[in-house]
Amino acid sequence: MAGALGASVHFHFSSSAANANLSANSGSVEGGGGTILFENGSFGGTARVQLYGFGNMDISTHDAGSVTIGSLEGDGKALLGARNLTIGSNNLSTVFSGAIQDGGLSGEPGGSISKTGLGTVTLDGANSYTGGTTVEDGTLVVSNSAGSGTGTGPVQVDSGTLGGSGIIAGGVTVGTAGGPAAFLAPAHATNKQATLTIQGALTFNSVSTYTYTFKAKKKLSKADKVIANGVTINSGANFVLSGITQGRLTQGLVLTVIRNTAQTPIVGTFSNLPDGAIMNVNGNNLQASYEGGDGNDLTLTVVP
Repeated sequence: MAGALGASVHFHFSSSAANANLSANSGSVEGGGGTILFENGSFGGTARVQLYGFGNMDISTHDAGSVTIGSLEGDGKALLGARNLTIGSNNLSTVFSGAIQDGGLSGEPGGSISKTGLGTVTLDGANSYTGGTTVEDGTLVVSNSAGSGTGTGPVQVDSGTLGGSGIIAGGVTVGTAGGPAAFLAPAHATNKQATLTIQGALTFNSVSTYTYTFKAKKKLSKADKVIANGVTINSGANFVLSGITQGRLTQGLVLTVIRNTAQTPIVGTFSNLPDGAIMNVNGNNLQASYEGGDGNDLTLTVVP
């Protein structure tokens, strides 16, 4: 669908997109792209939704609180209103570099995103939806370079993995008390070291895991880093070190695992990494400190 007239396809009543490929292509001017509308009690099924340029998808007038689609990709706009968009029912791995926002035909605020299914959804753009983000399965990668990849609301990882090298405006909570396994792993999607910036607070609940990836040689290192404005680590949270070392590392080399930008100390420790604990990687001893950096960061330092 494309063109100056802004052609659109409407899913009304109880109609379903099933497993269709739906594309809203760019027009020559804003408002001239294609539009995909989910209204009434319609269903997105496992549809592959592709939005390009001025093309958009609008779920803001849907009667239900949530619409599920198979996958989302492209660089167009997804307009949520106050509804929840659940992405991932077809288990594909896709990249969306467009904008996800409130508004749409309803003009309402409070839209939210849920990630489900086994695939990976990468959010590469600056998004402004306000209702929060939930990871229920698979992987959500945030790789934006400006703004917030997950809008302004909080991020909850119930199950699956959150990773990437982008920016998150809200707070992040990994895991639920006694729930399924949940992971924070910046390098998860690419196995390349990444810095994930969380402008709100970071909380690890029980049955959560922080997977930290690094590569080091003598006094040089490339490593993951999570930057967060306040850190709480509850009992039952675990730390996994995924590192490659080449030979003996220089004593005193410091790897910053979590940079805490708040003025307060890190609350709690990982269950398998108490303060002062030493981990051995290929004959190199790394000692943990929750008072590292400027006094309240989690660091690993090479010691004898």
